[in-house]
Amino acid sequence: MGNKIFNLIGGVCFFTIVIIVICSLVTDLGLWFEYSFPKVTSTTSAPIDTFSEPIQNNLDKKEYVKVNGEKKKFVLNLQAEYTLAGVVVAKNTNFWFRDIMRNDFDDICLVDLGIVWGDLSKDPKLLHKHWKIKSKKTLGEARRLSWYTKDLRKSPWSLSYVSSHISHSHLIPATANVMRALSSVKTGDTVKLDGYLVDIYTDKTKLVAKTSLSRTDTDPTSRGSGACEVMYVKQVQIGNKIYR
Repeated sequence: MGNKIFNLIGGVCFFTIVIIVICSLVTDLGLWFEYSFPKVTSTTSAPIDTFSEPIQNNLDKKEYVKVNGEKKKFVLNLQAEYTLAGVVVAKNTNFWFRDIMRNDFDDICLVDLGIVWGDLSKDPKLLHKHWKIKSKKTLGEARRLSWYTKDLRKSPWSLSYVSSHISHSHLIPATANVMRALSSVKTGDTVKLDGYLVDIYTDKTKLVAKTSLSRTDTDPTSRGSGACEVMYVKQVQIGNKIYR
């Protein structure tokens, strides 16, 4: 009798897990399809400058923007106008099985991009030859960009140069079309993002995350809790195509 009850409970648990996974997968597929096929807003003949530093203009006056996440409402505290141009070296859309391990940060930051500029953008193949770069979400729900080299002595760039010319940006799209454009970005693409660095709060004023305001902070205790930029993206340029 005891074994039958145990087997029944085990069967119910297994069936429940399967249903949850299937429902989450269906949601993920719907999200993927919804954010496919971006529409070009305009084109430009001006090439993207990947050698200049990101442009940041800190805001003196506090400004707030109300936005919708996938399931919840949030308030963004704008910290700085921000433009980031470079070459994409890592990407994480974090779509699959989102409902199983979703938190508030996942609900609003829909894309992570690892972007390099300066000398690192000159030859992406050379960069990937010496440095392994990956954007991922860990089991502890942290979304990190990792980069390492097996032999720093053979690298054309120092660790300090790489650290100060690579950005892991958690992106909040301002429109569905911006999200579609971000979803279409591939590793190796030359991109320019225009928008704002922001702190995120729930609509109940609970802090979700603060953005980094520096390209040189690396300490997990820094303002960005690991030096990541949280960006509200108003416009995306991929090559000569602009999306808003």
